[in-house]
Amino acid sequence: MSDLYTKKEVEDYVTNVVFERPLGVSIAAILLIFNGALLLVTQLLTLNALNEASTLVGICRGMFQGFIALLGLSGATAGVGMLFGKKWAWWLAVFYFTYETMRYACAILFIPDVPPMLGGVHLSPALYYVKYGMRIVWNLLFMVFMCRSTVTGFFQTSGINKWKACILLFLINGVMVGIGWWLMN
Repeated sequence: MSDLYTKKEVEDYVTNVVFERPLGVSIAAILLIFNGALLLVTQLLTLNALNEASTLVGICRGMFQGFIALLGLSGATAGVGMLFGKKWAWWLAVFYFTYETMRYACAILFIPDVPPMLGGVHLSPALYYVKYGMRIVWNLLFMVFMCRSTVTGFFQTSGINKWKACILLFLINGVMVGIGWWLMN
């Protein structure tokens, strides 16, 4: 056993946290950790391509790379915090899901402009709409799951008006997306 925890602390954690954690929270946490880590690894593997893309779009390379890294770290951090039932992890996960929903909504709005601008593969716009539409639904389902009473009880956020919090996070993300869109035009 580790010197950092007493036997009683380990037993309390196992009996009070691990067994009470809803299965969906474990699944969402693992998916967030995997998604965040995958984003960070992909960023490292495609560093030069992302730098070129940032130049084509007209965004500072450092800011573009930093934002991608921040998104990957926030996903992985939210997942780890969710495994331990931390209250801040609930907030970070809901923020992550609302951000992803807004990001994919923007992708749907600007689909016709992006492939020609980046010189990518020209697929039917219908395929893009289906792809990003499914991602929006996926993230909205996770967000609704995070607002269930069993989940908020596990994270000790039951006293928070969860729907008001989600709307506020959508507004914050909408402002961020709006600022990004304004800076690009």
